[in-house]
Amino acid sequence: MTETFGQKRSTVHQVAALGICAVLLGGSAAVQAGGAGQAGGADGPSHTFTIVVDSQRDGLAATRCPAINTLGTIAVTVVDTLGRTSIITKRNANDAPVTIADTQTVANFPTICDNGFSSLPSDPSINEKGEVAFQGNLRRVSGCAGGTRQGVFLGNGGPLTTIAHSINLPGGDFISEFLVADQSVNTLGRVAFVPELDLTFDQGLFVGSKNGTYDQRFLADTPTPDGFNFNNLSSRVSMNELGQIAFESGLNNSSVGGIFLSNPDGTFRTIVDNTGALSSVADPSLNLLGRVAFLGDRFDADFNQIFSVNTSRGGAVTTVAESRPGGFASFQEPSLNDLNQVAFTADVQPDPHVFVTVQGVFTGPDPVADKVIQVGDRLRDIPVTSVRTCAEGLSNLGQIAMIVQSEDPDTFEVRTLVVKATPRTP
Repeated sequence: MTETFGQKRSTVHQVAALGICAVLLGGSAAVQAGGAGQAGGADGPSHTFTIVVDSQRDGLAATRCPAINTLGTIAVTVVDTLGRTSIITKRNANDAPVTIADTQTVANFPTICDNGFSSLPSDPSINEKGEVAFQGNLRRVSGCAGGTRQGVFLGNGGPLTTIAHSINLPGGDFISEFLVADQSVNTLGRVAFVPELDLTFDQGLFVGSKNGTYDQRFLADTPTPDGFNFNNLSSRVSMNELGQIAFESGLNNSSVGGIFLSNPDGTFRTIVDNTGALSSVADPSLNLLGRVAFLGDRFDADFNQIFSVNTSRGGAVTTVAESRPGGFASFQEPSLNDLNQVAFTADVQPDPHVFVTVQGVFTGPDPVADKVIQVGDRLRDIPVTSVRTCAEGLSNLGQIAMIVQSEDPDTFEVRTLVVKATPRTP
């Protein structure tokens, strides 16, 4: 039976509602059990903090950006003390990590020409069911044709599903050895990814499914039916529960670059581009309502470059935070949830007369009142020397998944933490 757009949206809302209820009923005590740090806004701590993974305690050091879902489950890439890389999920400090994938040799996986993953090069993406999508470079078996082999996979701790692989259909060899951008998964288990096609080496935006079917949204340099002609994609794509995908690209035969929205019906629309007030835009994060958070920059009347975090559904742009002397200096990719809340990493310039910056995670325009945590704070008496959140770091309950590092000034040993920040209730 084919679902209508309305039925599909209703199903998604039911899944999200179940996830939120589960957290409200069972998540609070677990969050508090992790312990609160001495970090927060000007009027006292704005969040409690759970140290989910600790390289000193667990022997696992995070190496890539974490992703979090509404239930508070975090997916993150880690390396153990023997140098083995894996993608795990974990919700609280005392949970046993669930291994999604690792770089141990596995004979005949995913084909007889592969022996498992040689590396896991993308940030993981997690959906509300706890399924994790990721990219893997494969260990090619001697004697098999071809060079480096890659694929996109989906798993939740059991057998992995191959979403796309170098020898998948359609067309025999499907993707070449090059996946262009990080993938994004929704709760229906559909995965948006950007491969370079074998033979033609064209880039394109595709959606893969668990049953092996593909939806080709567009190929670079090939006009779409509604008149867009995109060139190559240049950053991570972001897909919502309705199958809409936000992506960054340029338009051929012009100097226009922007963030665009791909709809499941094959149509496209512009969210924001560089023909208006902003000189460039990047790093989209899409929510269920079709709103996109992104980075932008512009030049003021004195030709000073101003950086910003913004949101838009197309048309009017809302500025969330903007750089200024004595305030924010620069930003990294934002994360947007379905309640239109935003979290982002930024560098702050405390003294407007001295260009020395401090890195932190924030949720709004004021680097003091909207601070979650920043370098110089102490987290359960651990000094913070680096902190970062990324495009899937904010959940629908406002929890933020972050990587926090603490470097010993004498030994230069780095302790790496995966931290979940939970907003305090008034």
